[in-house]
Amino acid sequence: MNSCVLFFTLVLAYCAFAIPKSSHEINLIADVIQSSDKLTSVVAHVCWKPSKQIQMMYLLGNKNRPMTVRFVNKDWASIVEPHHRERLLIVVDVNCPTTRQFFEKANATKKFSFPYRWIVIGKAVNESIAVTSDFNDLPLLPDSDVVIAQKNDSDSFILSMIYKVHVSKKWRVEQFGIWTSVNGLKKFEAVKSSISTRRRNFRRHSIKTAMVILDNRTISNPYDLSDILTDTVTKSSFRQTDPIYGYLNASRELIYSPTWGYYRNGSYGGMIAEMTIGDADLAGTVLIATQDRMEVVDYLSCPSPISIKFVFREPPLSYQNNLFLLPFKTTVWYCIGAFVLVLAFILYINALWENKKLESSEQNSKDPTALKPHVGEIAILVISAISQQGSFTELKGTLGRIVMFILFLAFLLLYSSYSASIVALLQSSSNQIRTLSDLLNSKLELGVEDTPYNRYFFPIATEPVRKAIYQTKIAPKGTKPNFMSLEDGVKKLQKEPFAFNMNKGIGYRLVERYFHEHEKCGLQEIAYLYATKTYITCRKNSPFKEIFKIGLFRIQEHGLSDRENRLIYARKPACQARGGSFGSVNMVDFHPVLLMYLYGIILAFFLLFVEILAHRKLHPRSTVGHVITL
Repeated sequence: MNSCVLFFTLVLAYCAFAIPKSSHEINLIADVIQSSDKLTSVVAHVCWKPSKQIQMMYLLGNKNRPMTVRFVNKDWASIVEPHHRERLLIVVDVNCPTTRQFFEKANATKKFSFPYRWIVIGKAVNESIAVTSDFNDLPLLPDSDVVIAQKNDSDSFILSMIYKVHVSKKWRVEQFGIWTSVNGLKKFEAVKSSISTRRRNFRRHSIKTAMVILDNRTISNPYDLSDILTDTVTKSSFRQTDPIYGYLNASRELIYSPTWGYYRNGSYGGMIAEMTIGDADLAGTVLIATQDRMEVVDYLSCPSPISIKFVFREPPLSYQNNLFLLPFKTTVWYCIGAFVLVLAFILYINALWENKKLESSEQNSKDPTALKPHVGEIAILVISAISQQGSFTELKGTLGRIVMFILFLAFLLLYSSYSASIVALLQSSSNQIRTLSDLLNSKLELGVEDTPYNRYFFPIATEPVRKAIYQTKIAPKGTKPNFMSLEDGVKKLQKEPFAFNMNKGIGYRLVERYFHEHEKCGLQEIAYLYATKTYITCRKNSPFKEIFKIGLFRIQEHGLSDRENRLIYARKPACQARGGSFGSVNMVDFHPVLLMYLYGIILAFFLLFVEILAHRKLHPRSTVGHVITL
């Protein structure tokens, strides 16, 4: 036991004396890392002696936040990056002969962009300025995080950060701080804020912005709202992104496109193509978020509450139900049926009793108005009472008259309740259309606003219900697809049982213009597209991404986006005069009655034909003689 303790004591003593005092460069690196207050994994490309490398590993591994340190040669492929890229810090000594090749390898894999961090041990201050020829042709753009440490004297370093707004522009230098062996790192206040906030001054550098223009008149004045229904989405987006150029002190160069851009034949077109294979840095028109687009553009903010849905007025109740079955609940119908059977049975018993009691009376036997105990006559009497019609047969006794009085009174009350309910139901609307399946199975006609995104998204639907809606309701085979202008669709929505897929914010402005107050009630909405949220986007992995994002969020926080939305887009109209007018009864409302009438006529002729056949079969001779006499 004592020997083990002695052994570990000797090992610790050896380590304490064997590892020399850390060099200034190593202490500098440790202080810069500590100032960032982030979890860090260090990759170093230095040409130091092994003892100095061991010092670096020993010092960084024994901090409050231990760091892993790996040394690599000029081949970047040998580096295994951490799972979280933002933890990676790259340390480089420009005095090494292979540094230039290392920079080229790093640049090929875009390691100078966000979120990678760099500490570069540069040349001495008296030899060169911060930006040496080693950084020529490197894309250190506004999202880069490169700290250059230049030796000022034997005990101090001057730290700077360099970047360009564009590869063709001049270098910009930020003073990061001063490091001394006595006081350590003194970080300047100017660099304590985030990089995206510090580097927002573009000094009138031009930002190329792609816009979707559906009407060439918009190009001359995208601010104009006199014709608010033309290129509304583009005008709204243009006005909402306009303050960002002042925020960035940048100029704007517009690139126009006739469509948003959709994936066809392995590539994108339109505005997305301008950001993927063109020169555009920012999209000036909002874009619907889809999974395939996330691979080619970055989504920044959602400034406009654009919502694209099927809008329809609640159809009359008769479009979904048979009105003549709705006045009573199912249990009430069952009770009425039972009541009819009971009354028919009582009538039969009463008629049988009167017939036996007065069968000896010659007057009663010859009286055609006396109700006979036959099922046919009882049925005719009950049907007459139900339909509020009279009957030439009746019960003659006091008890029978009381039964008949109760019969007709009961059905009079039921008839009054039924008729009143029918009148109310004829003016009622149906609220049963809640889903796309309900919309598909309804009697409503469907139409779609004629826009590029609707022309693209509707035909490619694969979900069964959505696919059926397009194939059976919007574009049946052999017919022209039911795409129409916004104004025509809203007018049709006002006059007919019709569901119109439109941009609600624009469509409701026309609803306010054309609809009467009572017609604004009962407007319902059902979404067809899976996702209709729209975003301002930028080029994938753009060096300006975080700067754009902060600027756009500041615009929203200051209420500028909300102001434009209130100015351009309309909300769903409030219902203030429900029941203000009454609509005429149409064929759909009472077609069940017509069907019943038609079926009754057919049944009557069928029974007449059966009676004729039965009569001829039962009385063949009399029929022949009758014909001969004629």
